[in-house]
Amino acid sequence: MKQNRSHIGIRTMNYFRRNFCRALSFMVFMSAVSCSDWLDVNDNPDTPTDVEYTEFLAAGISSVAYVMGGRYQVLGALWSQHWTQSPGASQYSGIDSYDINSSTYDDNQFGSLYSGALKNFEYVRTESLKDERYDYYLISTVMQAYTFQVLADLYDEIPFSQALKGDEGIIQPKYESGKDVYDSLIARIDYALSLDYDAEDYDNIGTRDLVFNGSIQKWVAFANTLKLRMYIRQSLAKPEYARQGVEKLYSDKTKFLSEDACVSIYANSSGKRNPLYETEMVSFSSNPNLVLSYTFYSFMVFNRDNERLDTLFNVPSNGASHKALPQGDYYAPNESSGINSNSYSKPLMLHNAPVYLISYSESCFLQAEAIARYQVKDYITLKEKYDEGVKSSFRRLLGEENADEAANPLLEDIYALPADGSSTDEFISDIITQKWVALSGIQNLELFFEQNRTGIPKISSVSAENSNYIPGEYTVSVNNVTSGKFPKRLIFHESEYTTNKNTPSKKDVSVPVWWDVE
Repeated sequence: MKQNRSHIGIRTMNYFRRNFCRALSFMVFMSAVSCSDWLDVNDNPDTPTDVEYTEFLAAGISSVAYVMGGRYQVLGALWSQHWTQSPGASQYSGIDSYDINSSTYDDNQFGSLYSGALKNFEYVRTESLKDERYDYYLISTVMQAYTFQVLADLYDEIPFSQALKGDEGIIQPKYESGKDVYDSLIARIDYALSLDYDAEDYDNIGTRDLVFNGSIQKWVAFANTLKLRMYIRQSLAKPEYARQGVEKLYSDKTKFLSEDACVSIYANSSGKRNPLYETEMVSFSSNPNLVLSYTFYSFMVFNRDNERLDTLFNVPSNGASHKALPQGDYYAPNESSGINSNSYSKPLMLHNAPVYLISYSESCFLQAEAIARYQVKDYITLKEKYDEGVKSSFRRLLGEENADEAANPLLEDIYALPADGSSTDEFISDIITQKWVALSGIQNLELFFEQNRTGIPKISSVSAENSNYIPGEYTVSVNNVTSGKFPKRLIFHESEYTTNKNTPSKKDVSVPVWWDVE
């Protein structure tokens, strides 16, 4: 294979030299091969020598987890109004004020996903298909589709069919609409699912699979759940297409995820910690520049959901209860005691916390929405999926023994699903609201997408301090620079504009992506 010399491929060698050790360090304790040994053998999947393509699967998965569980997690938590920039700091003030430009998010996210994870998955897909190792083909196809979907949801238009083809002379790949990317991804997943991946002579994938340890049936469930997510995402933009896709999934008696799809490989040593913990806790001496948003706090307190709140955020050492900051009010002009971020509750972060790709809670809420929108099951099943989505969040945060005791009273009263015969909108409102709570701290970027799709939680017409404020409604960032418009997308990094003439023209951060028609 020739060396890839496209913008999205030319950085591969440099990227791998900088970050391959970091990506592979997450799996070092599962492998006898050291990171330096890997670099001695191979820096770039474009120019493989002695390393089997199978060894690039884990590196791809860990790279995705590093980005999704790190900077993109912070972005999602700020824009889903669970966290806000701490007062007296400025690290995330641009994001929290919606001051997004072509230098806000550096190339270590968009660019490294292409030159690292996506390139790894493409190499595994190509070689495994030749080798008829359809188990590897399925996993790499699903992980690549997952990554492409997130990028399409963030940027609306992305390099796709011509991406990762620098070895074929495509050095400036065209950008394609998110709508077309979605269609192609579903077709790719369907093809992968149609292959025979049950061959008895396959070597065990084992720890190369950092999500399910080689269980292909679980990857089938992941693939189906990802398809369900993609159909549901189009429910308002392409309603009939979405309906047909969901109905086919159910008519085929499809199995969806019944457990978390997550990367759980982290340990308390340098380079092996959870990426968010490494970024926020280690870099800032256990004092992250993020605090509890009043939007999330007000909802949880109003609904007496205190036990989950206590597990997600600390209580300030100088107070007896949680304290939250209105979204984007990081100058804290009303703080009589002066600006002190330690007087506010901060998100709790663990060094060994998994990075969640699709949680079991999300799977349950996706199924509940499918039932509510398309009547593919009855009300009893809808209630079961909804209740299980809520309970699974309590189990994750409080443990099996305490979950039912804490969750059941809320599900019987405040969080009870509307009665049979209620409107679809009533069902959807409760489902998305509970998803907004259940995915807190683990999949906040997904919550940002879902609010843009559904308009839930609603946007308040008043500030958080106003007596008419309804707990849990979004408030525009106090220091916003968009005249009150909420963010809808990310902006391409400047390097895209300088190296690829096909990069779409710059759009304002408040311009919706294609499926956002709410």
